[in-house]
Amino acid sequence: MGLPLARLVAVCLVLALAKGLELQKEARSRNHVCSTWGDFHYKTFDGDVFRFPGLCDYNFASDCRDSYKEFAVHLKRGLDKAGGHSSIESVLITIKDDTIYLTHKLAVVNGAMVSTPHYSSGLLIEKNDAYTKVYSRAGLSLMWNREDALMVELDGRFQNHTCGLCGDFNGMQANNEFLSDGIRFSAIEFGNMQKINKPEVVCEDPEEVQEPESCSEHRAECERLLTSTAFEDCQARVPVELYVLACMHDRCQCPQGGACECSTLAEFSRQCSHAGGRPENWRTASLCPKKCPGNMVYLESGSPWLDTCSHLEVSSLCEEHYMDGCFCPEGTVYDDITGSGCIPVSQCHCKLHGHLYMPGQEITNDCEQCVCNAGRWMCKDLPCPETCALEGGSHITTFDGKKFTFHGDCYYVLTKTKYNDSYALLGELASCGSTDKQTCLKTVVLLTDNKKNVVAFKSGGSVLLNEMEVSLPHVAASFSIFKPSSYHIVVNTMFGLRLQIQLVPVMQLFVTLDQSAQGQVQGLCGNFNGLESDDFMTSGGMVEATGAGFANTWKAQSSCHDKLDWLDDPCPLNIESANYAEHWCSLLKRSETPFARCHLAVDPTEYYKRCKYDTCNCQNNEDCMCAALSSYARACAAKGVMLWGWRESVCNKDVHACPSSQIFMYNLTTCQQTCRSISEGDTHCLKGFAPVEGCGCPDHTFMDEKGRCVPLSKCSCYHHGLYLEAGDVILRQEERCICRNGRLQCTQVKLIGHTCLSPQILVDCNNLTALAIREPRPTSCQTLVARYYHTECISGCVCPDGLLDNGRGGCVVEDECPCIHNKQFYDSGKSIKLDCNNTCTCQKGRWECTRYACHSTCSIYGSGHYITFDGKHYDFDGHCSYVAVQDYCGQNSTGSFSIITENVPCGTTGVTCSKAIKIFIGGTELKLVDKHRVVKQLEEGHHVPFITREVGLYLVVEVSSGIIVIWDKKTTIFIKLDPSYKGNVCGLCGNFDDQTKNDFTTRDHMVVASELDFGNSWKEASTCPDVSHNPDPCSLNPHRRSWAEKQCSIIKSDVFLACHGKVDPTVFYDACVHDSCSCDTGGDCECFCSAVASYAQECTKAEACVFWRTPDLCPVFCDYYNPPDECEWHYEPCGNRSFETCRTLNGIHSNISVSYLEGCYPRCPEDRPIYDEDLKKCVSGDKCGCYIEDTRYPPGGSVPTDEICMSCTCTNTSEIICRPDEGKIINQTQDGIFCYWETCGSNGTVEKHFEICVSSTLSPTSMTSFTTTSTPISTTPISTTITTTSATATTTVPCCFWSDWINNNHPTSGNGGDRENFEHVCSAPENIECRAATDPKLDWTELGQKVQCNVSEGLICNNEDQYGTGQFELCYDYEIRVNCCFPMEYCLSTVSPTTSTPISSTPQPTSSPTTLPTTSPLTSSATSPTTSHITSTVSPTTSPTTSTTSPTTSPTTSTTSPTTSTTSPTPSPTTSTTSPTPSPTTSTTSPTPSPTTSTTSPTTSPITSPTTSTTSP
Repeated sequence: MGLPLARLVAVCLVLALAKGLELQKEARSRNHVCSTWGDFHYKTFDGDVFRFPGLCDYNFASDCRDSYKEFAVHLKRGLDKAGGHSSIESVLITIKDDTIYLTHKLAVVNGAMVSTPHYSSGLLIEKNDAYTKVYSRAGLSLMWNREDALMVELDGRFQNHTCGLCGDFNGMQANNEFLSDGIRFSAIEFGNMQKINKPEVVCEDPEEVQEPESCSEHRAECERLLTSTAFEDCQARVPVELYVLACMHDRCQCPQGGACECSTLAEFSRQCSHAGGRPENWRTASLCPKKCPGNMVYLESGSPWLDTCSHLEVSSLCEEHYMDGCFCPEGTVYDDITGSGCIPVSQCHCKLHGHLYMPGQEITNDCEQCVCNAGRWMCKDLPCPETCALEGGSHITTFDGKKFTFHGDCYYVLTKTKYNDSYALLGELASCGSTDKQTCLKTVVLLTDNKKNVVAFKSGGSVLLNEMEVSLPHVAASFSIFKPSSYHIVVNTMFGLRLQIQLVPVMQLFVTLDQSAQGQVQGLCGNFNGLESDDFMTSGGMVEATGAGFANTWKAQSSCHDKLDWLDDPCPLNIESANYAEHWCSLLKRSETPFARCHLAVDPTEYYKRCKYDTCNCQNNEDCMCAALSSYARACAAKGVMLWGWRESVCNKDVHACPSSQIFMYNLTTCQQTCRSISEGDTHCLKGFAPVEGCGCPDHTFMDEKGRCVPLSKCSCYHHGLYLEAGDVILRQEERCICRNGRLQCTQVKLIGHTCLSPQILVDCNNLTALAIREPRPTSCQTLVARYYHTECISGCVCPDGLLDNGRGGCVVEDECPCIHNKQFYDSGKSIKLDCNNTCTCQKGRWECTRYACHSTCSIYGSGHYITFDGKHYDFDGHCSYVAVQDYCGQNSTGSFSIITENVPCGTTGVTCSKAIKIFIGGTELKLVDKHRVVKQLEEGHHVPFITREVGLYLVVEVSSGIIVIWDKKTTIFIKLDPSYKGNVCGLCGNFDDQTKNDFTTRDHMVVASELDFGNSWKEASTCPDVSHNPDPCSLNPHRRSWAEKQCSIIKSDVFLACHGKVDPTVFYDACVHDSCSCDTGGDCECFCSAVASYAQECTKAEACVFWRTPDLCPVFCDYYNPPDECEWHYEPCGNRSFETCRTLNGIHSNISVSYLEGCYPRCPEDRPIYDEDLKKCVSGDKCGCYIEDTRYPPGGSVPTDEICMSCTCTNTSEIICRPDEGKIINQTQDGIFCYWETCGSNGTVEKHFEICVSSTLSPTSMTSFTTTSTPISTTPISTTITTTSATATTTVPCCFWSDWINNNHPTSGNGGDRENFEHVCSAPENIECRAATDPKLDWTELGQKVQCNVSEGLICNNEDQYGTGQFELCYDYEIRVNCCFPMEYCLSTVSPTTSTPISSTPQPTSSPTTLPTTSPLTSSATSPTTSHITSTVSPTTSPTTSTTSPTTSPTTSTTSPTTSTTSPTPSPTTSTTSPTPSPTTSTTSPTPSPTTSTTSPTTSPITSPTTSTTSP
């Protein structure tokens, strides 16, 4: 029974060795850190540890490539005044064009001292109580404790490219750093070679000194400290012996009473945390104590991102390594609002507009009542009226907040009841200049009491009731009219409608409705349902894309012509007007003007843009400019912010023009005191409306019944309530009228035809009676809902009674009325599809639509342009990382995902672009940066499946939980969310609840008006400085404006004409000009092209495909991917919806189609009809392979499974077939008496076995033999001998390592290819491995290319050899790694001698495969050195003997007298083995009563090549 047990023990030993090799490989792969600490100790990137006592300036780590150097880190050490302890005096860092100089107290960037935290150009410098840290997007992070310890971490892309004290970063210990041309350098020689010579500075090199002969008396103490329970989690992660030796040296050099080992212990703790360990507190009051400020506590390992009152969940999103420092006690957070240290969350204050509020304090913010609760505002909505505004004669803001510009020429329905005609409000827009783009509000008409009363308000100030002028105030049964100032008329109704009509300097209208009318109205003011997204609901029931397409359906007169969207900016047409507008309108944004008092309450950005537009577009620049400024002042007054004195320096002519005895006031809130009110009393005087300004009577004075006189020095003309001075010109329909001698003289611009197409009839106003003219007739399908409003007779062709104008020149009955969508007509009964399979059907001129919930998209593009899920457009130029969207919202502190956008400057003007995206989903982090996707597994969180793929020019990440991220690999990101997230997300993308008015909800749950307040609240780290303003790059770079406007004009040109009616181009044009002005440091055209592409992508989604790229304008070169003489790849501006991929063949379908994305797509031939997205070529169906989530497995390849006794394979039909793995050993354990093992049964079940463990006596010879006999259930036993051979340790014995993967060259076109060599690693490797660089899962032999891969020349792939081997006939990108062996004297010892224990193993790297018994006793299976798991299974047959070489235990157990001897350590442990048994026999030894343990000098024994022998029983 003993032999099979011994065999199983030997197998366990080999398995442990394989696991050790795996751990070593993983440790090397993640070891991208170089450090220095304490008494001149240095650790290179490759793990070498040495001591160099240099006190000059040295190159610590630099990018040493010849072509381009990205970074350099220099340091200078010094000694304290006592000359004992060393510390780092300064650090000099150069990253591309930035130079950072750090001392204990200062941080200097490019010669200027900066305060921390400091953000600039992808660079962050921050300080805390323990460290100064520098992070760069170039791939470098640095951490300095401002004393003796410095750590630098680099991205893997710098492997094989560094030099300095940190070494060459090639993954090989003791290689290039200390060995060159066969000559080995000492640590002093190597360090002196890194010296930085400065002009006029003399610094002596340190000389070789005699090291202490022995510090062994300190070993026990150092081992005790470094293997204490506090470092239990570190033992398998960090080579302890390196730090034991450093600790021993420190204590040797330490003066009496010093605690010199503290630096090494701290460094060991830091390295452990960096490797993923969690060291516990090893410091005590007497051992290296640390103090923390306030009530903070010191921890050895904690998240460097502290949860604070303003950022409660930030630690859960931290991707940095844990570190030591001062932290808040458990259950508390740091109070970064009041600075009172660590407090319970319940004691956190709230902040709003710079003011602090205590927990429990209540405030009212607009239409919300909020209470401060644990640093967050808890708000509830209050019933609140909403306002619609028509300003400047063309700018309309709906009740729900949607803004648009429309230059109309007709009466339009502003708002009316949806289900009856109880009231309606109309507005007359008409030309008031020499062009039809200069429009004014001329008349406001209120139809009330079911149209029994018609009240008209003229721009001249007159008020007509049923065509009779009335004096004010006027009180009726259902409404009251007052004139609180010379500038304003106020109307109040009994049905919840309130009007505020501004008369001076131009007519403007503000309409307010109570909440009771919500969802009950329609018209140009929207439907008042809280959703901005459907405010462009036409009279036909369809949501339009543009303002003109929407407004044209709400004409109140069928005779008016449709108007088009005007896309031009009026300012470039007149440079003098543009300069005038910029000078005065910029007052709204400047911080030193009276308007600044309101910036926190009302964002001035939109008012500034509108002011410039109107000022440039208006004949009377000053009047339009003042109207725009007064609109902002009114908005502020409505928010409770009075802008006292804003007219003192601008628009003050009206202040001094008040009639005699009247004065100018800013806050009139009641009707005028008139002489009439003294005798009659103003019992119906309206009070409590938003404050208005204008001329009014001073206290104790009254206005007479004549009101303000208007001088009539010249003969003017009066036309429908409008006074025209001599020479004034107006356009009326198709007539041009000039005021001459007090009368209007009109001429026709376009002759009205005198014949009409049947069945239309001609109406001649000169032959109609007045009664006939006044009869309202709904003569158009478009005015069915708006109803016909008759003001005057207009000659022309109309439909006869009973028929309606269909808008296309014909007459139809009402049931045949067509519908309009995006300026296209659809006959009654026709259906169209919208967004996510919603269908709309035309019924009697109105659309009837389904209302399925759809995915919503947030767009981030260019330099800080955002479109929220609910459609809100805004700009925010932040300089740090910000939360784009997450579901850690409200009281939900355990969200499932978070998407972070990282902004960096993309020009010298201060604008930023989103250059990187971090996606946290469950326990995975995906980082999209530098055109690549990087996946990192987090230490916490569950697995959430996701897939990534390239679609056209974009990289698409689709998460199984309903999240899709689309990235153009530059500055554009689209984030799509499933409807299930509606109302449950937050961040810069808004809250996805269909309401734009609350999209600016801050992190602390308060709705704000300022995009800066909103954006700043969503910064990822609280240390990030707030943004104080959004820069205007075209003002800062005026020389670029004309070029930017010229280039971006393509968006408004006829190239995109098909899209203008579907996607408003204005905001994208503005963004394009902004970005083209800002990108002034390279990438000019890239910024412009990305901006245009963003608009083109929106057009494609709206089914308006535009071919806008040309060979001269943002070309895309798809022919690059075509093999010679083939034409498979083509540019598709709107994607390709027709071809099938291997992923779709495997059933991997997207929840939502993204096939509309532009880019290069293949058109696969018939013999290879399937596109393989992983190999990027067309293949036949049997070459697709299988997919599990995002991983492809080739046909015939093994597929992993969770079933431990099953083996799975991918078939040619993309099916995964699994079979039982009979006889496989899957688990082995022992408890000191019994040995237990498990094997796989015939049907995939697990069979358990156990036997009494038997140990064998090991004789001190060069061979060890374990002889085992297996007794299975069958009658024939198995006899197996496993033999391990070990060579005698001498100085010629090599040590071998596998290098890291090498990919220094990349494929070139033409006669080139790809070549990888190993000259910089070693000259004569023992072995080599090659694989595909872009997909390491694919073996190079699977790619079907002609490639050489050998230890003589490395990897060679020539393009000329690839003819006929693939689609491109170009070499793919390959990488290699080599197994190098060196003399033992060049290898460092990492293992200390230990007391021997029977049957133990020290993992050693192997230079050849290890062979173990397999299910068939007549064969042996060799595994690669990189194999993670080695398994051995045995089935019952005859009794062969299998001899396998494997490493044996380091220590030796003997039966001699109990003596113990210890010698000084040497590079590696000695292995003692027993002689092999010649035949399958059972050896038995008697136990010795007093076993003796002896410790010998450690040496190294290599593992020889495996051999297998079989003998007869």
